[in-house]
Amino acid sequence: MADRDSFIDEVSQELRRDRMLTAWRRWGPWVVGVVVLAVAGAGVATWLDQQDDASARAAGARLIEAADIPDASERAEAFGTRAAALDPGAAVIARLSQAGALADAGERDAAIEVLDGIESDGAADPLYRDLAGFKAALLRAEDLDPAARADALTAYAAEGEPFRLLALEARAVARLEAGDRDGAREDVSAALGDPMLSPSLGQRLTQLQQLLGGGEG
Repeated sequence: MADRDSFIDEVSQELRRDRMLTAWRRWGPWVVGVVVLAVAGAGVATWLDQQDDASARAAGARLIEAADIPDASERAEAFGTRAAALDPGAAVIARLSQAGALADAGERDAAIEVLDGIESDGAADPLYRDLAGFKAALLRAEDLDPAARADALTAYAAEGEPFRLLALEARAVARLEAGDRDGAREDVSAALGDPMLSPSLGQRLTQLQQLLGGGEG
């Protein structure tokens, strides 16, 4: 009876692990998309606070209007059009949003091209450049095997990187898929011990930690 219960528990744990990995592969890019939108939204608000003239506020309203377009392809086109007409500070926000919309529309290569342009733009805010690089890395990593995907995320998981916690989560999942459970545990523990950890990310990481368990393997 004990052996049977142990076998059932092990199978249940594996099923939960597989469901979580499947969910992360499906929704992981969306998590980063939410970060893009949050940073872009904060950027719009900050930019508007720094502007007093009516034309700047009208431009901000146009960005918000574009974000409300339901169709992803049309939304991307709207952001691209607005980016071409805005000053550099607001244009980079529009370009980030354009890349997110392109990714939502399934136009991954086009999204990566936009993100690469932002990352290489020396005039853009460093935070936006880092965000663009991280998002592009995640999109490129979709075609890689788990071990290669983990390697591709290593630079973004280093100490001091602005999106380190998200990179650690993504790398932990990739390492788990690659069979490196110890490496996945290290990433989860490092992220959980970070004082900047958000409640939602902490909840996901705690669930992953429970699936990983302890010990070798």
